[in-house]
Parts: sequence; C-alpha cells; structure tokens
Amino acid sequence: MRAFRMTWPRGARAAALLLAVSFAAPAQAASPFEDAMNIVEDPARLAKDAAAAEKKFQEAAKANPKNAHAWYNLGLLARRRGDWAAAGKAFESALAADPKYLAARARLAERDLRAGKTAAAVAALEKLVEEDRFQAEARNILAELAIEKKDWPGAIRHARNVLLGNPDNVNAYLNLAIAYYRQNLVDQAGLIVTNALERNPKAAALHNMFGLIYLKKDDSRNATKSFQTALEVDPDNLDARINLATLELAYGDFESALKRLDEVLKLRPNDPKLVMTRAVALRGLKKFDEAELGYLQVLKLDPSMTEAEYNLCVLHAQYSNKWLEARKYCQGYAGRLTKKDAKYKELTRRVKSIESTIKALDLDKPAAPPGGQDGAQGGAKPPTGK
Repeated sequence: MRAFRMTWPRGARAAALLLAVSFAAPAQAASPFEDAMNIVEDPARLAKDAAAAEKKFQEAAKANPKNAHAWYNLGLLARRRGDWAAAGKAFESALAADPKYLAARARLAERDLRAGKTAAAVAALEKLVEEDRFQAEARNILAELAIEKKDWPGAIRHARNVLLGNPDNVNAYLNLAIAYYRQNLVDQAGLIVTNALERNPKAAALHNMFGLIYLKKDDSRNATKSFQTALEVDPDNLDARINLATLELAYGDFESALKRLDEVLKLRPNDPKLVMTRAVALRGLKKFDEAELGYLQVLKLDPSMTEAEYNLCVLHAQYSNKWLEARKYCQGYAGRLTKKDAKYKELTRRVKSIESTIKALDLDKPAAPPGGQDGAQGGAKPPTGK
C-alpha cells in the first residue's frame, strides 16, 4: 500500500521558493550588489550563502536607496525563505525606487494571492500583462493558477507568451511542461524539458521535472539520476529530495528515505504530507509506535487527510496487532466510504476479520478491577473496626 506521492514544484502559493527565479541586475552594478549577484546566480552557492547575499543586497540598498534591483532581490530572498512580510516590504521599496518596476508589482500580487485576496491579485496580474504582453513574473503566476484550475490552454498560453519575450525563462518552460504532463502528454513534456535544459543546464527544477517524466515511463534508474542531478545543482531543491525519498520508500530503503525526510522536515515541520510519508518510513523500519504518532500528527495538522486514519487501520491490523486500535481506525475510515469507493470492499472484509480476531481472543471482555472483584488488595476484606 503506497501512502506517499511524488511532488513537483509548487505554484504561486508555495511557502518556499521551489521554482527557479531570475534575480535582477542592472547594466552596471556596485561592488556589494555584484558580489551578491555572483552568489544568487549559482544555486549551489545560494544554498550555502543566502544570508551573505542578503547582507550584500542590504549594503547596496543602503548605499543607494534608489537601487530598485537591490530591493527586488532582497524580496526574492525573503520569499525564498518563506518570509512574506519581509518580501512584501522589499518589493514595495523596489516600487518606491522605480514605480515602473513591473516584476515587483507581480510579486506583490503574488503576496496577495497567498493572503487569500484572489480576485484583487488576479486583476492586478491581468492588468500587468495588458501593460506588457511578455511580463514574465505575472504570466508565470497566472500560468500556475491556470494549472491549479486544470485550465491547460490558459497555462500554455501564458507560458508561451513569456517565452516569446524571453526564450530562456526557466519558470515558463517548467509551467509549460507541467501543463502537458498533467494531461498525460508525457513525450511533449519531455521535449520541452530537454529543450529547456539545453538553455539552462543548471535549472534544478527542470531536472526534477525530468525525473517525474522518467517515472511516468517506469524508468526509475534515470528518474533517480535526474533527482540526484537536481540536488547536485541546487542542494535546496526540496522537491527533488522528497522525490528521492519516495523512490527509496518504494524500493524498501527506509533508512535513507527517513534521513532525507528528516532533512526536509527541518524546513517544513508542519507539512502533513511529509509527516505522513515519514510515518510510512517508520513503519517500514518496524518503529510502529513512532509511526502511529506520525499518523496522529497528520490528523492534527490536517483533519481532512483521512488517509492517515486508513494508515492507522493498516498499521494496527497488519503490523502491530493492536486489534482494538485497528477496529477503531478501520471502522472510523470505513464509515466515511460508500459502496462506490475503491477501498469499500477491502475495509468491509478487514473490519470483519478484525472483529473475528477480537472475539477469538476475547479482547472485548471487561478488565477485572485491581485486587479482585471487590477491589480490595489481595482479595482480603477490609477490617470492620469491631
């Protein structure tokens, strides 16, 4: 039973920056700015020295508050670590320095999307592409939204418009590939990624996408290579790390999978899907009590993830042999199903089997009170006082 899934780069609402982002540089840069750009343009260096890059951009912005590029890049770095309050302030400063900085307007709309201001954010993005047909940041965010809605023509249109303006834009290639991949047009997605990697060989997100394409073709060897390449290029690419862990789980390498998942969970401790996958690894290592705690944590983080309840059912029925717990979770999960659900027959049979086992072992028999029926220690009667 597989309780884990592969992941691809997230869209505009992601907490961390998992897509490739183009940092912006002016034609002539001051020394601190240039030093910072040397870091952010190398994913491997950025993974180690993001704080140093941020410090350099701050120096550049302090030396010249009108350096919109410095402010914008500070916003991207804050966005990368999930600090949208700081990112928003930096993007606002970029606009204050240059009111025509359209990329900063797009990122502020992205912030509003994350805050749930969907209508206003989409209107702002659409206005941006009216002003500039090829505006990459706005188009890519709109493409990601279209992918979420399964609006494949819309996603493809936005991505292609970006590439007309900039044939090297990694995000546009990625969104285009995802749009085809999600339609099960795997060969087309593969051609897009191949072309994109010729232009951007260090784009970790594209290598991760290639790994997913290989998996779709049942080529786990090349999938593994692609995920590993993504991590070599960018050690911070969490999607590739998760996908490698998922492959390791599938092949029973639970120790390695657990190690990778623990690394990711340091950065995303409250991600219920990651916690779920980690619990599967713990189950594979026969750490049943820890696995149970993991599944319970999933239900606390996201009560709608009833898949965790199913995993608790399987854990206790097949592995820990805690039959009363097994009945509790199996019945709970079965109660959510209808006869049309794929797991309905399985759960019906499982619950009957568990009930038979409980009856055979007489587990429903009430436990005797401590010390015998009358509750006295050792069965002795208490003194009468006479």
